[in-house]
Amino acid sequence: MKDGYKRLLLEMISHSKRSDRGLAKELKISQPTVTRARRWLEANGYIMEYSLVPNFSKIGLELMAFSFMKLCSRRVGEKYEDNVKRASAFFGSHANVVMALRGEGMSYDVIVVSVHKSFAEFTRFMKKLKTESADTEVVGSFLASLEDSGQYRHLTFRGLKAYLGTNLEQVPGTVKAIGLSD
Repeated sequence: MKDGYKRLLLEMISHSKRSDRGLAKELKISQPTVTRARRWLEANGYIMEYSLVPNFSKIGLELMAFSFMKLCSRRVGEKYEDNVKRASAFFGSHANVVMALRGEGMSYDVIVVSVHKSFAEFTRFMKKLKTESADTEVVGSFLASLEDSGQYRHLTFRGLKAYLGTNLEQVPGTVKAIGLSD
């Protein structure tokens, strides 16, 4: 990956609010180069979306839930893939679901990260999850208060700049996929 593209991506990860002009000044490259590189990074899937990370408690959210699940196919003749589609549709229709990932570990194959305004709202969500989503077995949840001022670290992507800054060239296929090796 060309050094300018790499530096731009890392700078945007740590502070995506900056304008192309501000990024160009920071990186000491031209603004048209920044614009062209940003568009390329977007078109090639390196940038999926632009979002901010709010102070959750200040916008009325009290809980973050990490729910561990096992997808099941209990319906006669139902394929596992159909169950996955129903689960994806359920998660996509609930705006409070921040992330739902397939994986493996501790006898689970799904983790759902969701935010809630109250414990009562969380329990209603879990009831819907158990009764209206795909055939799932909800094994357990871990709840974290978003109002606790003593949390260890809030959600942030700024550290990725330092973490990836030295390791981005080691990401498999990055240089060839971009076609911009130095």
